[in-house]
Amino acid sequence: MLNNKTFPKYFQHLAIMVAESFYKRRKISTLNCFVDILNIFPLNYYIIFLINLPPSVQFRFIVPLISLFVRIQHKASINLRFIIILYEFIIMTEKSCQYLIIGSGIAGYNALKELLELKPNSKIIMVTSDRYYPYDRPPLSKYYLRGEMPRDKLFFESDDFYKRDNLEVMLNKSVERIDANLKEAILNDGSVISFDKALISTGGRPRRLNIPGSENALYLRSLDDADRIREAASKGKNALIIGAGFIGVEVASSLTTLGVRTTVVEVMPYIWNTFVDEKVSRVIQQYLESKGINFILNESVKEIQGKIATTSSGRKIEADMFLIAVGISPNVELAQRSGMQVDNGIVVNEYLETNARDIYAAGDIANIFDPREGKRKRIEHWNNAEYTGKLAARNMAGSREAYNFISSIWSDIFDLHIESAGETRNYDEYIIRGRFNSDNPNFNVIYLKGGIVRGYVAINRDYSELEVLNKLIEGSVDVSNKKNSLADKGFDLKELLK
Repeated sequence: MLNNKTFPKYFQHLAIMVAESFYKRRKISTLNCFVDILNIFPLNYYIIFLINLPPSVQFRFIVPLISLFVRIQHKASINLRFIIILYEFIIMTEKSCQYLIIGSGIAGYNALKELLELKPNSKIIMVTSDRYYPYDRPPLSKYYLRGEMPRDKLFFESDDFYKRDNLEVMLNKSVERIDANLKEAILNDGSVISFDKALISTGGRPRRLNIPGSENALYLRSLDDADRIREAASKGKNALIIGAGFIGVEVASSLTTLGVRTTVVEVMPYIWNTFVDEKVSRVIQQYLESKGINFILNESVKEIQGKIATTSSGRKIEADMFLIAVGISPNVELAQRSGMQVDNGIVVNEYLETNARDIYAAGDIANIFDPREGKRKRIEHWNNAEYTGKLAARNMAGSREAYNFISSIWSDIFDLHIESAGETRNYDEYIIRGRFNSDNPNFNVIYLKGGIVRGYVAINRDYSELEVLNKLIEGSVDVSNKKNSLADKGFDLKELLK
């Protein structure tokens, strides 16, 4: 029998029942009894009830709590069953799934495709802050920007692909927090998705350059960004790009093709400094300059006033449009709010698992240990996002596969097709195959360390040659006894695989 002495203990038991019901994802009918009792007993018992609930569940009772305060203030009786109806409506409309994918970039899309194949009968929900279904981003700085690719060709699938019974894609939504214990994701609109396993593949956003006048500068990350750049290019005659990484150089080549005079300012002594060494960079730079791109190196932009940018040396550069391309910042805020380990991205193990059980990370946001290089790294490459998205999906589906991948990058600039794989900065010798010049480059720079093939940078080379090099890198093949033959264009690299 309930009385004033036994009631607090009753509320503690009730709180446990409610928490268990949440965890098992069923509607909570036990609330009816506690609502009736609240009409008799003081508010402090309701507080006892709240205190005994897990923090992630407590917020669900804010509406009833406010209603109780209103009742006390106005000394009016409120039918709390209305609150229960509202509450049970929230519970009934709560979404649930076996697999939750957060983010719709390359990693998220490939994880989705893999799960649809591996688990065709499982419910999958994808949540993305984008307003479009998944699309390919590399063409944004090249073919799409130049008008050579129609908009609809960017998208991986037709809209009908996403309209299937076991799949829901929530556009224009973001996950604000994940409760790993209850396996619930709380969205920005207050709705909740319960899941069995989740993947965070939210990628990154363009790193901002906080200088006076930069608020009107353009950035490139999304389809909408590309549309804004296209519009600006159609009206402008001169462009200034800050940053000579892949995006900066690719956009510069596209704008030049469109007839926009383009200047690129880079704070480092040579372009693509994080991808290639200086000798390769110089050849590429000279080629690009022959096409009309102007480079200003070892300088930074300090301010933009109207159409004039001022560099660190005091140089004045006039432009109609300004683009900032100084890298990306990983979107780690969700992981931070959810108590996951973050260090230049979300820290994952070899299976792409975070420190939160059944939650994985893939793509640009994942910080993983590279066994070949012997260090942790975060890789911002398309094929790495594709690989880790699929790998995470397989492991979420029950596999136990460790990360084992040689990440590569590529770019198409004017008549150059550039590919690079492996380690191209940490080497003790290199060998050049082909024609190493800026007039008509066609070469492959092979990097060795201790006689072992570690990486390469190739321009306009046959893919069959690159396939062999990828296998040599993967197998850590020692080519010491044949390294003098590598530069011979008549030497078949396949001989090294025997």
